Amino acid sequence: MNPKKVEEVKKKQGSSSREVEWVPTICNFCSTVCNLKVGVKETNGKKVAVKIDGNERSPLNRGKACARGQAGFRQTYDKARLTTPLIRVPGSKRGEWNFKPATWEEAYGYIMQKMQEHQVMPWEITMMGGWTSCVFYMPLALGFAIANGIPNIVAAPMQQCVASGHLGTDMVTGNFNIHDEVLADFENAKYIIFSMTNSGVAAASTSRLVRLAEAKKRGAKIVVLDPRLSELAAKADEWLPIKPGTDSAFFLAMINVILRRGLFEREYVVKHTNMPFLMIEHQGMFVPFMEQNEQGYPKAFFVYDEISGEIRKIPGYFNHNYTDVEGKSIRPALTLPEGVTFNGQKLKTVFELLIEQSAPYTPAWAAEETGIPAETIERIAVEFGMIRPAMMDPGWHGARYENVINTRRLQAMLQALVGGIDTAGGWLMSAEYREKIMQAMEKMKAGEEGPVLYLPGIQFPLKASGILFDPNSWYHGHPHYAIAKVMQDKAEGKETIVFPAFSDYGIKEAVEGKLIFNGEPYRIKTIILNASNPIRHYYPESRWQEILTNPNLALVVAVDVLPSDTTLYADVILPNLNYIERDEPFIYGAGPSPDLAYTTRFKAVDGPEQAKGTADILFEFAIGFGNLEKFMATVAALAGFDHEDIKQEVGKALEGKQTFTRAMRNVSFKHYAKMLKTTPEKLEQEMREKGVILVETKEQLMEHGTLLKHLPVPTMSGRLEFYSYLMAGFVQMYGYQKNWDPGLVYIPPETKEVKLAANEFHFVYGKVPTVSYASTNSNNPLLMALSKVKGGKFLGVWVNRKKGQSLKLKDGDVVVLENVQNPEYSAKAVVFLTEMVRPDTVFIASSFGTKNPMLENTAGVGTPINNLVPYKVEPFVTGFKSQEFTVRIIK
Repeated sequence: MNPKKVEEVKKKQGSSSREVEWVPTICNFCSTVCNLKVGVKETNGKKVAVKIDGNERSPLNRGKACARGQAGFRQTYDKARLTTPLIRVPGSKRGEWNFKPATWEEAYGYIMQKMQEHQVMPWEITMMGGWTSCVFYMPLALGFAIANGIPNIVAAPMQQCVASGHLGTDMVTGNFNIHDEVLADFENAKYIIFSMTNSGVAAASTSRLVRLAEAKKRGAKIVVLDPRLSELAAKADEWLPIKPGTDSAFFLAMINVILRRGLFEREYVVKHTNMPFLMIEHQGMFVPFMEQNEQGYPKAFFVYDEISGEIRKIPGYFNHNYTDVEGKSIRPALTLPEGVTFNGQKLKTVFELLIEQSAPYTPAWAAEETGIPAETIERIAVEFGMIRPAMMDPGWHGARYENVINTRRLQAMLQALVGGIDTAGGWLMSAEYREKIMQAMEKMKAGEEGPVLYLPGIQFPLKASGILFDPNSWYHGHPHYAIAKVMQDKAEGKETIVFPAFSDYGIKEAVEGKLIFNGEPYRIKTIILNASNPIRHYYPESRWQEILTNPNLALVVAVDVLPSDTTLYADVILPNLNYIERDEPFIYGAGPSPDLAYTTRFKAVDGPEQAKGTADILFEFAIGFGNLEKFMATVAALAGFDHEDIKQEVGKALEGKQTFTRAMRNVSFKHYAKMLKTTPEKLEQEMREKGVILVETKEQLMEHGTLLKHLPVPTMSGRLEFYSYLMAGFVQMYGYQKNWDPGLVYIPPETKEVKLAANEFHFVYGKVPTVSYASTNSNNPLLMALSKVKGGKFLGVWVNRKKGQSLKLKDGDVVVLENVQNPEYSAKAVVFLTEMVRPDTVFIASSFGTKNPMLENTAGVGTPINNLVPYKVEPFVTGFKSQEFTVRIIK
């Protein structure tokens, strides 16, 4: 080392305390939300973060932290940190980094002036939040929107992941956000199948990774379906290089084999699913045989009882099928005796319907679709059906193909067939989710409805979206613009979307003045972004450039920690404290942990003097909008907090005695202290010492709160649904379409019939261990150094070696990838030749390709995949069809 550098290091060491103080926090670099601790030393009288490690008390990540989590403190000291409010220099254009520093008063004044100048109405504002806004600030973000009459919320995780990737599972199990609500019990499973995931474990969800490592030690067999040999596939016992987009064909064939060979867990299927429920013939088709209440929810179902030989009525919402509405014990049949009818109408069970529907989906058929030999498919199906406990990993991410919702739904059906929902070696429900269901049941018995944010599973998005979608929910009569777009589509006779929850569908038309609602233009004039980067992570980049540079858009406000490709297009940038610089306004459950535990963040180091927490920014906006009182009342109603407590604590903040963040934190500690029978002071002290407070172990919880054994799931029926009543409702409302077929169906990828030329390929993308979301790739020198060491493996386009050589490609060649179906979309990439990918497929790691020059470590590194992907969404929830095309390589 240079002698001068040595002296500098010695000088720093001499002025630093030897002792390290460990401060608990929660990781902010992926939605696994691991419990961490920040090592802090005092240097020259100032606390400095020197290390981040896993919290050994955590039931979630068990003291482990991945590379991203450990590198997090580098974000705090990034040279590019946003340290003061910024206002665009007059005359400069969006897309240019040309800002002047401002005070908070000047920034707020500019925002209010612009909104008044352009007469911005509440429905002309869109709030767009990244995953951190959804996970950590939902009561405040949703409360702010509702209180201020803003129906337009775009939640970045929805179209990318939670809606498109989870909804299929939700149709079977009643969940909503699988990341938070389910933790796969790998360590107790003996057989595990993964599909369309690398980030879910190896790239890297630490809580899942530590459990999978244990499964490997215990000898579990691991099978991975992936067109490339990913980090996860490299650890598998079997890697099946499946043709992109055909995983659902593989699963349909598995269902075919398992049903016909009787390899399913019969007792479990009869007792806890709707497989024995009767269907009745109506106008040439079979529909659910059920009674409904005035709201259209199931009041009763019918089954054929093997004991009495009679058709019996069973409760509409219950956790099992062994008791009829009169409390008598019954044993429902999966198959009906010959000639059973009801008033002359033919009947069949859901099980019989699925036997019929699965008939075409043989292993031989699936082999043609997937490129996997029929014998292999059949063998995997038999192994999965015979080995217990077996697990179908619930998956990670969505937004790839139109068929992803169906694919995840089939995976959930397979998991249910082997009796693996909320059982050892299967999908264990998180303790927080379990608690929500128990609370909801208590409310239901009392004839009450709980706070919106405590509604379990799919009940939450249905309720929240219902508020945003219903014009009658708003004093001004304007629903979310996506619903206005759906209504306009229908009026124009166009195909449209069924459930565009928290979606960007229609925002471009609203900004351009082309969206009409009730005969008047429905305009969007202001966009407020919180930790959201649509220029880089929505599709395509050019679409969002057009949106954000449109002169009709009066104001763009961005709240962030670092510059991003989207902050280039802001008019005002508000600097946010990062996760180790702030106390959080709330106490949280321990993510998807099956042990009931509570946690929060504690400030470890000071942030930039002018940076603020999200809670403070939202409260100050509420004051500026003149709706503080309504904001407080709405937050109380949504989260179940005491309204008087909020008013009292916020009153102190208004007097300058504390921040608004501290005010809500005090409310939260008081709320949970009452629940845990302690004092707020003792609770905060214990949480500061431990970081995580374990309240009840998984084993203790499951003695009285196991789903299906003790509690219904939040589906329409309370049972696991192989025939989806929610999807059947969509059929009634919108007509039949494969995307919401309530039974078994195959939706092939759009590229199925594409004939590939010599230089054309299917396109896939995914995660690598150093990168998850934008926050981990925004200029982090440690992570970028690790990525660059990997070279083309992380930063290039994977091309099969033999195939690449036939095209005279070499490692390191710079090529253009051009979208074959939409040639206007293209991107440059560096070739990485490898045997680890199918010959007909190329792969790129996502989340690279940053362009903002302020990000010196990452700008220009890697390929921005959203330069390749057109704006195409599937018709159910507007999930992006981000792999539903082919590319050609141009040298």
